[in-house]
Amino acid sequence: MLRGDNLTMYVESLTGTLAGVEDIPTPPVLRLHLTPDTVPEWLYDTIGKLGLKLQLSLNDADIDQAGQTGGKLVIPGIHGYGTPR
Repeated sequence: MLRGDNLTMYVESLTGTLAGVEDIPTPPVLRLHLTPDTVPEWLYDTIGKLGLKLQLSLNDADIDQAGQTGGKLVIPGIHGYGTPR
């Protein structure tokens, strides 16, 4: 649940099962691992060269969060932890 202003999350990596593209459901068969430096070749070949932005929905997502700005994010039942760098 988001409270306040818009929330921006900066992540080092994002992994999850693709559930939709631009609010169009997809079969839950494709697992993605995204980082700022790596995008799956099929995804880059589809949209990367065009500079398009797509909204992807992921289920069972795991993130390595680097930072967050704006708003207040409340996720019931979530357990966060930090590791020294």
